[in-house]
Amino acid sequence: MLYNLCSGSTLRYVVQMERCTVSDDLSPGLSYPERLRMLEKWEEAWAMLNFHRSINIPIPLNRSVDWCLTGGALLLGTALDYESSELTVGHSYVTLPSLSDAQDQKFEWKRHSFEAEVLGIELAMHGHDMIAVLIA
Repeated sequence: MLYNLCSGSTLRYVVQMERCTVSDDLSPGLSYPERLRMLEKWEEAWAMLNFHRSINIPIPLNRSVDWCLTGGALLLGTALDYESSELTVGHSYVTLPSLSDAQDQKFEWKRHSFEAEVLGIELAMHGHDMIAVLIA
């Protein structure tokens, strides 16, 4: 009975998630065997640095040299115009999808402009869900 419990895909999936320190953010409706298979493929791809899929995300115009990537979000600084990419006056960010469900997703950049020069932008998505901006 213990063998049957431990060899089931549900418990194996939960143990594998803890081992890989990932959260269960897959699309609802997937069975545990499918989830386990996807997690094992993900782990193998990271171990071998072998990624067969990629996604293209259009980048907004007038981006500055500032950028940050963390917690599944990409943040780009926004420049005043195309020629002044060193001066950041706002930011744009997009939530990045998992490669497993990137096909159907449309990417929506969220934008915020400031009234002053931005000296630095940092993201703290895990645990805080926060963007900190230092302005002049």
